[in-house]
Amino acid sequence: MFYLNGFICTAIFFSITQSCFAQIITWNDNIPSALQPFQNNPQLLASYTQNNIFIYPHPNTKTNVPTLKSNSQPSVSFTSAALIVPANVQQVAKTLTDFNQYVGLFPTLKSAKTLEQSGNIIKMKYQVSIPTPIPVLNFNEDVTLQHQIKSNSIASLAIDSPIPYGVGKFEWFALDDHRTLITLTQWGDLNQPKGFIFKKILNAIPEAKLGIPSSTNAFILESLRTRFIKQNVVALNSGQIPSPQLNEAQLAKIAQLSQNAQQPVSYLHVPTSMLYTHGRETMRFTTTYQFYKQSPQQLHKWLSPLAYQELFPRQVKKISTSPIQNQGQDANIQVNVGLGVINIPFAFKLYFNYPNTVENNFYANGGDLRFIKGKMVATELNQGSLFKITSSMKIDEKAPFLLRAMRSLPYHDVLPAVGGNTVFVQKIKTKI
Repeated sequence: MFYLNGFICTAIFFSITQSCFAQIITWNDNIPSALQPFQNNPQLLASYTQNNIFIYPHPNTKTNVPTLKSNSQPSVSFTSAALIVPANVQQVAKTLTDFNQYVGLFPTLKSAKTLEQSGNIIKMKYQVSIPTPIPVLNFNEDVTLQHQIKSNSIASLAIDSPIPYGVGKFEWFALDDHRTLITLTQWGDLNQPKGFIFKKILNAIPEAKLGIPSSTNAFILESLRTRFIKQNVVALNSGQIPSPQLNEAQLAKIAQLSQNAQQPVSYLHVPTSMLYTHGRETMRFTTTYQFYKQSPQQLHKWLSPLAYQELFPRQVKKISTSPIQNQGQDANIQVNVGLGVINIPFAFKLYFNYPNTVENNFYANGGDLRFIKGKMVATELNQGSLFKITSSMKIDEKAPFLLRAMRSLPYHDVLPAVGGNTVFVQKIKTKI
């Protein structure tokens, strides 16, 4: 069930890219560096990032948003993401500062035009287009960012758009002569949407707001991963799912990041393939961590499929489960996503296995989505619990039309788990 919000995050990824006023705005950004939680040490952040896309929150802080007239110094929650690419720092800098070449780099951008330039400050107008087989869900907007280039960073200010207020910053750091750490730190105001599609979606599924920051960062860094890293699919053995390779000290740091910001930390894993009856299927897994003050046993109820209806009462219409036998049970979950302009009904059929009282494993065994696999576990840590979800979901070619239409969206096999995991763990937080 927590995948459903990921569909929405896919559609509204570019939440901080905006449209246009004429003049360059005077702006001194105070966006925190992505290195800040890691002693300002690129090598330390790289040791957490590894071969994945690493997404993590910052505690609330004040920032400078001159376009926000009522409160130009709001307290906001930034989200950062990091990626290591096999390219030198000069190649990375050239790619990130060539704004006209963002077309082709980010799959939803159709055109880029320089509106104004003053020294290292450039105002760019982009056309963002996301066509779908359902015309009413098509997204077409002109958006504008004011980019301010420094020696190893680009700070960007949102001017006007369906999501009208936001700031973000790329940074890049040489790890050696052939590897560069790229980071993105950003915030966008999701509470004042102006666009028709955004308003409809966010009004119908307000929970989607919880997943957009992580999904946006994942979208942008996945685009960079695709540009710089050759496709290399890791073949998983039967029953295997990926997991971040973290030691005890690193897990404690992950828990601290989540606890301090009261938000989750996620890893988007490299592409993998899983063995099905028809052969191997490429799947993208995301692992998400959330710290809770409760003990693992107190989180037991959220491992049951029946919990989805309590967490998502507007979308989950009915759940039926079989009795638990041999530590496992079947679950049929009826879902209806109402977007105001269209309804999308579908059914999950999942099998859940419970190795113990604080862990489950699940996979699709029918229903409208054939390719679902994941695991949840709660571990005792720092007078509380570190809750971990690893999951992957892929819309197959035989899915019902309204779901299959989502295959036209960029990274439809990547973003649902990123956004869905993030929404799921934060919904639990509101219930405990």
